[in-house]
Amino acid sequence: MILGRLLVVAVLAAAAAAAEGEPRLPAAEQEGVYAVLEAVNPGFPWRASFPDDLCLAGPHGVSCDDDDGGNASHVVGISLGYVSDFSANPSCAGPSAATLLTSGLLAASFPRLRSLFVYGCFVGDDDARPLPPLPWRLPPTLQDLVLVNNPALTGRLVISAASLPLLRRLVVASSGLSGDLPSTPFPRLEQLVLSGSRFAGRIPSALVQGLANVKILDLSSNLLAGGIPRAIGGLTQLVKLDLSANMLAGPIPGELGGLASLELLDLSNNRLTGGVPAALRGMTAIREMYLSGNRRLGGRVPADMFAGLKGISAVGLSDAGLTGTIPASLGESLRNVTYLGLDGNLLEGEVPPALAKMAGRVRLHGNRAVCISPEFLAGVSRPRIAGVPSCNATTQAAPVTRRPVVMPVPLASAEKPPPAAAPAATPPMRISSCVVVAMLLLMLS
Repeated sequence: MILGRLLVVAVLAAAAAAAEGEPRLPAAEQEGVYAVLEAVNPGFPWRASFPDDLCLAGPHGVSCDDDDGGNASHVVGISLGYVSDFSANPSCAGPSAATLLTSGLLAASFPRLRSLFVYGCFVGDDDARPLPPLPWRLPPTLQDLVLVNNPALTGRLVISAASLPLLRRLVVASSGLSGDLPSTPFPRLEQLVLSGSRFAGRIPSALVQGLANVKILDLSSNLLAGGIPRAIGGLTQLVKLDLSANMLAGPIPGELGGLASLELLDLSNNRLTGGVPAALRGMTAIREMYLSGNRRLGGRVPADMFAGLKGISAVGLSDAGLTGTIPASLGESLRNVTYLGLDGNLLEGEVPPALAKMAGRVRLHGNRAVCISPEFLAGVSRPRIAGVPSCNATTQAAPVTRRPVVMPVPLASAEKPPPAAAPAATPPMRISSCVVVAMLLLMLS
């Protein structure tokens, strides 16, 4: 009973202290939050609107944690940029927002910051804020750095594992950042997404070799060139690999077949050559594979490779320069797929009847020498696959062009002779029927 009363008194005392404005957030961090908010949106009265402890009554986007056993709170997360009414972070409208990454304000003010999220702060020409060519100065405690939908944010990504040793998630998507990718390894990184930007050059092997724990590697929609590093095949925990929409050239490394945990592979829209390596059959967990848009990839449809990939549901091989016939074994190997793209290649011959059950899920148009056989048509409810003709239509001989022939007027010799009782008068000049026939033959010839 006494213990219960003491607990109630303690709770009331804590509530009273909070009501009186007793600060639990250190003054340096309180002032740091104000400085950040004023940098991203100087037109809003942040101090007047949120005069109390920002961990107890602060704006959305500032998150705190009791890291000192309840004696004090510390800022552990900052989210900037309006996302939605359900996640109404402080919007960005200030010219100084970009310099937050290089000024050192974050590193000096928040010794326990774990997450920094910036969404849609730089989206128009008026928001263009090139970063100074300086290393990014962020708290070494940072674990998640996420910059999404900031196309007007330009400059270079200058970070290293030495300055961010705990970083486990690095996401830079739809930005104007350019230059080379980071070349130092990040041993704790689990998610590396540097997509939809202007990063160029080669994929550094040193970076790849230092991603032992990475599960998501997405470098899509950049200006990357060179070959695909073979070291990627050693990232055994990789679940998603997306290198699409770059300028990568050369063969697909067979080492990628060692990615037994990989579920999504997207190498589409590059400049890869050398065909589809049979070693990719080692991706036993693969669900989606997209190699489309590599017009010089070449080779034949890798039917044997798919035989052991029982869980695959989508395969993109469109516009890949594939040649030869379509293997009948695809009907069995890929019977569970929801999408199979074979269009825009150089395939030929009849579509195997075994693929009839995949009608509606397979794309074959754009292969000039491919046709649908009667056996295939017998196995589907629809009359044809869109854009693919029937083999009967393609094998029928072209019609022979004939000159029109006008039948001659009946000859006089063919007429019935007149009655004997009334003989016809003999004309003064008579042309024989033989001459008439000869003249007609000359005219027709």
